[in-house]
Parts: sequence; C-alpha cells; structure tokens
Amino acid sequence: MKPIDNLDIRLLKLFLIIADSGGFSVAQYQLNMHQSSISKKMGDLETRLGMTLCQRGRSGFKLTSDGLKVYEASKQLFDCIDDFQVKIDEIRNVSSGSINIAFTDNLATNKNCRIQTAINTFCNTHSKVNINTQIYDSSLIEKSILENKLDVGITSPEVLKSGLKYIYIFNEKQQLYCSPSHLILALNREVTVEDILVHPVVDRGLTHHVTPLSYASEHLYKSTTTNMEATAHMILSGHFIGYLPDHYAQIWIERDEMVRISAIHGLEYTPSFYLTINEKNDLSYATKALVTAILDAHDVNTNFE
Repeated sequence: MKPIDNLDIRLLKLFLIIADSGGFSVAQYQLNMHQSSISKKMGDLETRLGMTLCQRGRSGFKLTSDGLKVYEASKQLFDCIDDFQVKIDEIRNVSSGSINIAFTDNLATNKNCRIQTAINTFCNTHSKVNINTQIYDSSLIEKSILENKLDVGITSPEVLKSGLKYIYIFNEKQQLYCSPSHLILALNREVTVEDILVHPVVDRGLTHHVTPLSYASEHLYKSTTTNMEATAHMILSGHFIGYLPDHYAQIWIERDEMVRISAIHGLEYTPSFYLTINEKNDLSYATKALVTAILDAHDVNTNFE
C-alpha cells in the first residue's frame, strides 16, 4: 500500500462510523449518504488496503478479522490526530489571548521582586499575548481571583484564604518611619511600643493583625491603610508614625523628608509575597506559561500544574 493520504483518512473515518453504527443502513443517516455510495467508498478502501474489512449482505454486517485489526488501528490513528489537534490548540493559546494579573502596590523598587524579568522572558516568547495588569490591595486581588475576574495575582495576604493556591516567591523588610520633625526622635534612643503608642500611628491591615503594632493595645491615635502610597502620605504629613518597606522609603530618606526610627528588636517585620491563583481553575496555557516564568525568575522550584 502506498503512503496514507487525505483520501485514506476520510475513508478510514467513514469505516469507523460504519463499524460503530453496526452496518451500512444505519450509517447512511449519520453520514447523510446513500447506501450505494457508502458501499462504493468501502470498496475503494478495501482495494487501497488490499483486504476485506467487513462482510455484508443478507446475513448482516460483520467485521472480518482483518477488519477488526484495521478498526483498532484506525481508532489509534484518530486518537493521535486528536492529541495533535490539542497540542496545536495549546500552542495557539499560548501564543495569543489575554492574561489578567494584579499586583500589590510598590513592588518595582524591591530588589527581591523579579516580576519585570519574568514578563520580559514571557513576552520574548509570547509577544501576541495581551497582559492586562492592575494594582490592588491583597484582599481585593484574592476576592477577584476567587470570582474569576483575575487569572493570577501577587499578594501579601493577611491570612491565607481557602480556595486559593499560594506559592511563596519573595519578601521585603519593613520598618518604622516618621518625618524628621517628629517628636519621637527627641528620645534619641531605641524606642519601645509604649513610646510609639503615645503618638498617632498609621497601621496596616483592616481585619487581621499584620504589623507588630497590630498586636499592641488599642489607642486613640490610630489610622489604618491597605497600601504603601497612603501610608507614605500619612508619614510625610509629619503627624504619623508608620511602617514602610525599606526599598520604598529610600527615596524620601535621600531627600531628608523621612527618617527610619531606631526601634527595639521585634518591631520590624518581613512580610512574604505569594504568586496566587484559584486552586480550582484550569489556567489557560498562556497563563501557565507566565506563571512558570514568574516562578523561574524567583528561582522557585515547584511542580506547578
């Protein structure tokens, strides 16, 4: 037999339909062909293969021993074609489409954050994919992922939420800051929690403890924010003490507009950041490729599925 071509593929598919239908008369309705046309095409296939595939006539329809073998081989062939089509679709989906991703704010100055490297690597290979980015606080990112409004997020959660998968990728050190004119600097020593709570404090987190000061006794002079930008405004006002990442505060340190407070050990803290996805969702192939790029950029070894 000469190499298989498109005609053979079509004839083999017709043969499978006939065999699965149990005969020509039933298959004609599925194939929308006259029985005589089906019989002719089966004859063409048998001629091309050089063997009889089925018995038909008054005794009914029945596959020969050769026909059974060709039937099984044909099923394997079309399974392989289906697998090929799936892989082509995967390649197409990775090469195009859209990804919705959100970050917590002010990560770009964190040297431990290599999201930029990951995006560069991803875009070099998948330049046709649209990456839609947003900046939200962690709780909103988590909510949006659970509601399937986002594909992936970079979060620093107050608590790990059910239904989400968190993969640690980096951290940052946060310390207490104030303006250069703040009265607490007059102590000229390491300050304690009691020293701090005499003054207005801007703290982080709305529903759960986040910073070391979140565990301190409540006092009247407290403000709460969910992002670094708002915290910076409050500190720069000269009225509040608050936590900022060292990398983010550095610009105001260099301008002499902000001072790091010398505090007792334990008042600094190191929040973790996680690549966050909906554990129940099957991510698109493009999103999986971006997630892999992010994990690789942060040297995270995990069997991501």
